[in-house]
Amino acid sequence: MLIVPIENKPEWSKPPFITIALILINFVVFVFYQGTDNEIADRAMGYYHQHKLLEFERDYYLDYSESAHPELADNLQQINAPDEHDAFLSQHIFFDRGFDQYLQSSWNNGSIVVTTETESWPIHRQEFEHQRNRISSIAAGLTPAEAQPLAFITNQFLHGGWGHLLGNMVFLFLFGFTLETVLRPYQYLLMYLASGVAANLLHLALNSGSYIPVIGASGAISGLMGMYLALYRLRKIRFFYNFLFYFGEFTAPALFILPLWLAKELYGHFFTESNTAYWAHIGGLLAGVAMMFFARRTQQEFAQAQESKSQDDAFGRQLKRIQQAMSNMDFSRARILARQACEQQPLDARPWRYLYDIAKSQPQSKQFHEAVFNLLKQFVSRESPYDNWQANVDEVLQQYQVLHPKAPALTGNLSLALANKFWQNNAIQAAEEFLQRAQQQGIKNAGMIKLLTQMASYYQRRQQPEKAEQIIKTLKQLQKSEQPTITE
Repeated sequence: MLIVPIENKPEWSKPPFITIALILINFVVFVFYQGTDNEIADRAMGYYHQHKLLEFERDYYLDYSESAHPELADNLQQINAPDEHDAFLSQHIFFDRGFDQYLQSSWNNGSIVVTTETESWPIHRQEFEHQRNRISSIAAGLTPAEAQPLAFITNQFLHGGWGHLLGNMVFLFLFGFTLETVLRPYQYLLMYLASGVAANLLHLALNSGSYIPVIGASGAISGLMGMYLALYRLRKIRFFYNFLFYFGEFTAPALFILPLWLAKELYGHFFTESNTAYWAHIGGLLAGVAMMFFARRTQQEFAQAQESKSQDDAFGRQLKRIQQAMSNMDFSRARILARQACEQQPLDARPWRYLYDIAKSQPQSKQFHEAVFNLLKQFVSRESPYDNWQANVDEVLQQYQVLHPKAPALTGNLSLALANKFWQNNAIQAAEEFLQRAQQQGIKNAGMIKLLTQMASYYQRRQQPEKAEQIIKTLKQLQKSEQPTITE
């Protein structure tokens, strides 16, 4: 059974660099570090056979396996050929590090007596173990019976094969790209690694005597899954499911899926035969949920972002209704919807542009001039973002002045405000054009003086003395006209 969220799509405008880096590290480790494992194993097995260690160890391993691997005797009885029998036994001895400890303990307590015939055995056995232990899963994996602190991290970057690696990396990207946009980079990385450590700790607690190394990013990725559910909490999100030959999608509160994921891992542990570390998955999952519940600031910021996204989605639907009404030639309804949108989101240029486009069908009407004036008045307000409005405003101004060369909507004060807006955003030519229009309409106020002062200083710095002198001359005339007349 597979249940995965499909609520979000990757936003490549903000690439998930840490998630991509983690994926690349896992691939590099698998290809260039774990890629030598077969060569190391072949060399160690060759050494084992070269020094005929099986002849010394066969009887000891059979005694050891009576308690450690009781099923081994039944498996051996099904093999008749001596060569196959020895190959099967050698393979088990090769990877059974519990047998290493059994031999060491037997030597230490005197159960094995080293004779002249067997005096080289301990030396060759030690060298064989040294060669075999260079295999990545043993060298950098987490072996519960002899856990090393660094192994709690290094084992998260090892995998048992291409299928294991690719499956984990798909889920790492699936959950990572969402969480990385919500969490701060260092916070995301620390929580990812901490989930892997928590997964290892639970596995260690329940398998403390095991000599089987645990490897893989599954525990850390389970932590990301837990964080994802805890982040959305009771918000309804979409999930994809696959069960046997059935698949589809459904919507449910995020945390409702947590018991299903836990039940899936518990079922795998108790009712399936697998070398999967199910308790590690559970440990990572619960750790991810716990860490996200304690990340209060992140929860608040995410809630605000979701609310904003919800509003944006609702506003987007309203804009589509305006477009649909315009397509159906229902301009009366489109005008009402556009005005409502302007009231809801006055800093968004799109509904103002729709009002202009609707009125443009009657360029001689009063409504057309009002639409132009209202759009430009909103544009020059301090709150309106210049970059989001610029393209619309440039196009509207060009069209309007072609349709109406006298441009009655461009009053003197509005022209001065446009000149200021353009000047503040380095649109020098446009600023000069609308400043001239304001002057032609007789605007002589403090705002005009302030803008002229800024322009004179600008042209002096740019070493354009002619323009600077012309503006200073105009400025002096304005300042003179602004002086009060004194009567005796």
